[in-house]
Amino acid sequence: MRTLVLHPGALGDVLLALPALGALRRAEPGAGITLACAPALPGPMLTAYADRVLPLSAFPLHRLHGPDPPTEPDIRFWESYDRVVSWTGAANDDFVRNLRSIHPDARIAPWRPAPGEARHVSRLFIDSLSLGPEPTEAPPAVRIHPDGASLEEGGRWLREQGWEGQGALGMLHPGAGSPGKRWPPGNFIGLARRLACRNDLGLILMEGPAEEGLALGVAASLPAAACLPCVGLPLGPLAGVLGRCRFFVGNDSGVTHLAAALGVPTVALFGPTAPEQWAPLGESVTVLREGSGRLEDITVDAVLEAIGNQPAKAPRSSQVL
Repeated sequence: MRTLVLHPGALGDVLLALPALGALRRAEPGAGITLACAPALPGPMLTAYADRVLPLSAFPLHRLHGPDPPTEPDIRFWESYDRVVSWTGAANDDFVRNLRSIHPDARIAPWRPAPGEARHVSRLFIDSLSLGPEPTEAPPAVRIHPDGASLEEGGRWLREQGWEGQGALGMLHPGAGSPGKRWPPGNFIGLARRLACRNDLGLILMEGPAEEGLALGVAASLPAAACLPCVGLPLGPLAGVLGRCRFFVGNDSGVTHLAAALGVPTVALFGPTAPEQWAPLGESVTVLREGSGRLEDITVDAVLEAIGNQPAKAPRSSQVL
């Protein structure tokens, strides 16, 4: 059985779908699962959930969205899979008709929460498969591991920054795809200054493509020796760096979901979005959200306390690989 899963979401959305891929594994032991998604996640990191990870752009999805029936080459392409699960295209009648003309039993379902929805998004993914009841209604655990290449690349980056494997590392990510999901930069500066006083801690300030200059602005308020700005690292090396961190603090973002899934003790700062639906899945996640829903109401002291209450995590290695 060759199963294809199409996922149009961003990094955090894909990671929240991993429990559903795990449910597919349990329902179809021995089936080969191909995950097609947009984030450039290294396939070896997801071997517990998918046998292959391919870019969504490699699939001729755009031709399914139009009124014309599939061409013979497209039919042969889609028929190379025995089963298709699509979390895209459910609202497009042409897409549904064209895909089901090739795979009549294709599972085509939306996954974003509808107004009034109370289920965690990971549960929406699982329930969309209609595989029967799962053992628990609680959001299931997720655990992924940096592959060897990611660890090596992450170690190389750390070595280039002057870290020699001594002392602990912690990562702060002040950004998020939407400015409304970001804890105020001044709060991150206050947090970073307090953490920088710890002589045994190397502080990494991570910046993604959606928040140019944000982490560098926080870093500029600290002594140069107190932090390592991390800008533009691909997901593989970033996972390799995260795998060495004692803790991670970030907003409701894909990198926060990545840290949690990697097993890094994670403090996730939530404001306008509901953690009941969007909280990261991992072994050690603390969500901070004030009743007002205002990110600025979360204090630096509250974040420091949450970091202190996280279970200790030993570094992956005392040496940079």
